[in-house]
Amino acid sequence: MLKKIFVFVFVGLLAAGAVRAQEERPAEPKAKNAVWLIGDGMGPGAMGMFMQGVRLTDLAQYPDKQSVLEQFINASVSGVYFNNTHDTIVTDSAGAATQMAGGAYSRPDVIGLDFNGKRLETLLEKALKEGKSVGIISDAYVTDATPAGFLAHAKSRGEKYDIARQLVNSGAQVILGGGLKYFTQKENKKLLKEAKKQGWTVVQNAKELAKVKKGRVLGLFAEEAMPFYGDMERYPQVPTLKEMTQKAVELLSQNKNGFVLMVEAGKIDWALHDNEAGPTMWEMINLDETLGYLWDFARQSGDTLVYVNADHETGVPVFHYRHLDEDTVNHKSSQGEMLYGGNTDYVNYPYYQKVFAHKHLLYYVYPEFKKLPQEQQTAEKLQDMTDQALGGHIDLHLDGDVPDYEDLIERVNDELGLVWATGNHSSGMMLGVAYGPGAQEFAGVYHNTDLKGKFERALGF
Repeated sequence: MLKKIFVFVFVGLLAAGAVRAQEERPAEPKAKNAVWLIGDGMGPGAMGMFMQGVRLTDLAQYPDKQSVLEQFINASVSGVYFNNTHDTIVTDSAGAATQMAGGAYSRPDVIGLDFNGKRLETLLEKALKEGKSVGIISDAYVTDATPAGFLAHAKSRGEKYDIARQLVNSGAQVILGGGLKYFTQKENKKLLKEAKKQGWTVVQNAKELAKVKKGRVLGLFAEEAMPFYGDMERYPQVPTLKEMTQKAVELLSQNKNGFVLMVEAGKIDWALHDNEAGPTMWEMINLDETLGYLWDFARQSGDTLVYVNADHETGVPVFHYRHLDEDTVNHKSSQGEMLYGGNTDYVNYPYYQKVFAHKHLLYYVYPEFKKLPQEQQTAEKLQDMTDQALGGHIDLHLDGDVPDYEDLIERVNDELGLVWATGNHSSGMMLGVAYGPGAQEFAGVYHNTDLKGKFERALGF
């Protein structure tokens, strides 16, 4: 009997000690600020190709041959997640953004509504109620599916004029990106005037943005999407994604209660849809430079959570080996390329150099070619225009024939040793990476509908 009493008391003391230890254990620190950096369409394939390309290529931006993304992943907490909607395996940006920001299952094409059409409170709307400042940035256009999913509600992502009005009236402090036409045309001809009455400072170029030191700012820097990163030198008046992000953090940081900011590198997806590897890599550099600034800010502040992910995967590019015919073997051997087994091309490292040399989309070059007078639309002219966009010569084997755009892209990718699973979205599992207070929330396997809750817990909502 005494032994039983002793055991009971001993177990009771252990339990009480465990409770006290639990009570005395310091709580996990909560994030004051959160920045959600989304690479639209940026699946693991594009991330891997970019990080490996930096390792294997002499790029001026990376003298140590290591991308910020690689360093960030190594210093952070990673998880993987699914992004299926309520009743589809594959999603679009609207359904994905709605599920990520709203924390519930939705459907493709839908903005800020669940699969029953019920309005969802988004993470940014919740943050506003908590007294934080919020903002959205996109180098596509701010009324597009991903940014809209964080602050707007619509049955279709195509309702861009209505979405523009919702953004102006959302309570956000910062909205930066493209899409000016949706604020100035049709039923929105007076929208910018209304925005100014509400206290928005409206800016349309980099110099005007730099002058803003406080208050709310609505920056619209292109009629539709902003320029591709590989073309930015042609548009000095347009701020980069990094510059927009720096200004947003400067302004939002003035709130003593903190802020939540969504930043979208939107045109990674566009380049992936076109199956053009070079522009994809330059859009990844765009994201990488923005991430470098955000990571520095997070390390210095000590109270900022940075989370990097994608809404979905697009394209799925990979290098692959191929067996070559005799003429191609002789041609490649004469150029000093290394082949194995006599006729197998495993793709040499210098091919990455060719990928990064390609900065300008052939998607835009080909229509320029077709606008030429008929007598100038020759195979030689197309090869010349293509070489200029590629930043070097790639033999397209035209032999006097002029291919259509799809055939042109296929020939370029074949010469680079690249294959693409699709020109559309895919259902691949996605990678999410978190750094800062609350980062452990984002470890493991989860669904994109879990992300809102993870942010809320990390922020202590």
